[in-house]
Amino acid sequence: MPLQVRLVELLTHAGVMQVTGIADTESAALELIESQCFDVMVVDVELRQGSGITVVRKTRARQGQPPFPLIIILTNYGLNSVRDRCLAAGADHFLDKMLEFNRLYPLISAAKS
Repeated sequence: MPLQVRLVELLTHAGVMQVTGIADTESAALELIESQCFDVMVVDVELRQGSGITVVRKTRARQGQPPFPLIIILTNYGLNSVRDRCLAAGADHFLDKMLEFNRLYPLISAAKS
């Protein structure tokens, strides 16, 4: 099952959360960010075209007034150097898909309460 499908199922199964946008390229993600406000963004470092790190950096640079979205990086690139780059770009959390996927829902739930 593709990860995007798993994420949507995970986040919407209880009917408490709603997924309002999905993008698999940097340009599509930036278009969504320009047109909508999000409470939470789950971003991968590796996109089909472009970089999730750039999406995070540009999201943080475009923000004016609060509330700001919670930004969670969910990636297969669990290296400390990648983690440092993501956090420096403005990500709130960095999760390794293989080791920490189960932390995603609790992080989002905690932010929503």
